[in-house]
Amino acid sequence: MQQKQQLRDELLACRDGEDASSRAAADARIKAQLESLSLFQDARIVYLYISIGSEVDTRGIIESLLACGKTVCAPRCSSDGVMHAHVLSSLDELQGGVMGIPAPPAGSAVVEPDAIDLIIVPCIACDTSGYRLGYGGGYYDRYLACASQVSSLALCRETQLLERLPREEHDIPVDFVITDKRVLL
Repeated sequence: MQQKQQLRDELLACRDGEDASSRAAADARIKAQLESLSLFQDARIVYLYISIGSEVDTRGIIESLLACGKTVCAPRCSSDGVMHAHVLSSLDELQGGVMGIPAPPAGSAVVEPDAIDLIIVPCIACDTSGYRLGYGGGYYDRYLACASQVSSLALCRETQLLERLPREEHDIPVDFVITDKRVLL
């Protein structure tokens, strides 16, 4: 959808252009909002993305989860559009993956979607109904379709939250959107 790609390009340019210290402050507030949720506190197995570039930072979240003894899974993608949740024991284990995205080692344990308690997905932007604008590969929409009983949320700075995003039939909304100012259910 050309409209989505144009919006992607515009929003990525805006996000990339934000001051790094402002992004870091917003990310700290997002982390605090997330960690205050019982959904997050009660989760034993959390599947979340490894942040890159100007995405909402997940590395501190991963370190907190590991310090609490929770099982952390991160995506390992294949070039055919399939993504699996691999156990991550340390950020030091990360290797280069598909499209240069850091990923757990290929030999790490795989956790099936129905065993996961919480899925945290990346976004370029979200809307107030939980629909997100991703990077266009469809990895997370396909994964969420297989994990429909698992709670999902997106981390999104308030500057990237829109009233409504363009949607397609295959787009799957998340259950919650966490911003630096609010939690949308």
